[in-house]
Amino acid sequence: MGDLIALASVEGLPVAEAARRLCVTRQGLYKLLKQLREEGYVAESPVVKLTPKGRDLLSSVLRDLLRYFNIASIRLVGRVVSGLGEGAFYISLEGYKRAIEDKLGFAPYPGTLNVKLDPQYLPYRRYLDGLPGVVIPGFSNGLRTYGSVKAFRARVNGVEGAVVMPERTHHPTDVIEVIAPVRLRDVLNVKDGDIVEVEVLL
Repeated sequence: MGDLIALASVEGLPVAEAARRLCVTRQGLYKLLKQLREEGYVAESPVVKLTPKGRDLLSSVLRDLLRYFNIASIRLVGRVVSGLGEGAFYISLEGYKRAIEDKLGFAPYPGTLNVKLDPQYLPYRRYLDGLPGVVIPGFSNGLRTYGSVKAFRARVNGVEGAVVMPERTHHPTDVIEVIAPVRLRDVLNVKDGDIVEVEVLL
């Protein structure tokens, strides 16, 4: 497990660079990668790449650790930024709107609050990738298929809502999208550049 966690920290890097960062020889890293490939945890690739089985194992360990240490939420801090206007379109779709009401218990305002995280919070943001969250299922309207969305109940400066992580998104990983039953910019009286705190419930 320790080896897999170490590899996750250099995922996407060529083997030579990964070996340098992990302070091991290239030969030693090749040997480890071969072993983990045979076990199904690492993919055949010119760069270090975990398989879905490898990520699932790390996710399972992360969930167990969070439970063990009784961590019920994580805190993310960032600045409000403008989005592309796509949030309002997607949240307004009946398939998503109904599923959000059913899964999260509120009718979402048609739009998202985009928060660009301060760099020190990015490792905590990445935790969310490894956790199951609440799945808002995808759907088709006969013309187009819309992907699933992972959500986590959250509070933004104390206002109830949810962080949503679409299967397909144009946002960089340092930007999170928050939905709520109200227009958060109005209720929180925030504009672009203002700092907000998002407590993500795990």
